Amino acid sequence: MDSVNNENNNDGDDMSTQSPSTKSLGDVAAKRAAQHVSGTAPLGVGLEARGVHAWFGKHHALENVSLDFSAGTVTALIGPSGCGKSTFIRTLNRMHEFIPSAAMAGQVLLDGKDIYEPGIDVTKIRLQIGMVFQKPNPFPSMTIGENVLAGLKLAQIKHEGNKDDLLEECLVRAGLWTEVKDRLGAHAGGLSGGQQQRLCIARSLALKPKVLLMDEPCSALDPGSTLRIEDTISQLSKSMTIVIVTHNMQQAARVSDYTAFFLAEGGPGSMIEVGPTNEIFSRPKDERTENYVSGRFG
Repeated sequence: MDSVNNENNNDGDDMSTQSPSTKSLGDVAAKRAAQHVSGTAPLGVGLEARGVHAWFGKHHALENVSLDFSAGTVTALIGPSGCGKSTFIRTLNRMHEFIPSAAMAGQVLLDGKDIYEPGIDVTKIRLQIGMVFQKPNPFPSMTIGENVLAGLKLAQIKHEGNKDDLLEECLVRAGLWTEVKDRLGAHAGGLSGGQQQRLCIARSLALKPKVLLMDEPCSALDPGSTLRIEDTISQLSKSMTIVIVTHNMQQAARVSDYTAFFLAEGGPGSMIEVGPTNEIFSRPKDERTENYVSGRFG
């Protein structure tokens, strides 16, 4: 886990149960909550997980997770490695089933409809619930412009309208337009790691998803690129639902409205606690959450 900020200022507050690190993170989260304006677009009822379990063969990796992701919000999933965060996020758009030995139980509802119901078109589900991975994965043989529109071609979606306008819109929303607008015909492999990650976000946006899942999208990036991605997340949250897995406590405090803490204690991973981010980092209800966000383990 990335180290948390251990500032030692308590401003004289009576917070005897709060370590300096959790107070610092709580302050960051409270500042974001005060400044953040939730999206106002008609986004549906959001995404819901109901009693989700996951297995890899006989290994029970995740146990009985129920969690709501309200439309127009950012939810951070935190916890030590191996506690089921990435497994859980992959159940939310049926990517978990790509692994031959994988199995899942429970429900995942998008706008009130279970995405695991028999007869559901999995491809259409993944168009509505996009995914950005830990390692940027642009198509290296394609140009920057071709990468953005590649999802439409692969999904055999005919875009009604000007593709140049769509290209610009997606790159603007991903925070990349000003950096690449004069070299859209250059190969994507020439971009920096942070630019490649934002390009992958732009590629996802071209498909107009309702939800964007992000599995540690900044873990391989430098601090400057990380902040640009975080700014992109804040902008996108005004028009879609975002779920992000992160080991960076400061990042969770900066970008999320809600935080869910996962833990595996000698058995399957499970969700220990969920709440508004400023509460999770300033006054968690569970001692295990307090120990994790304050850096005592993980």
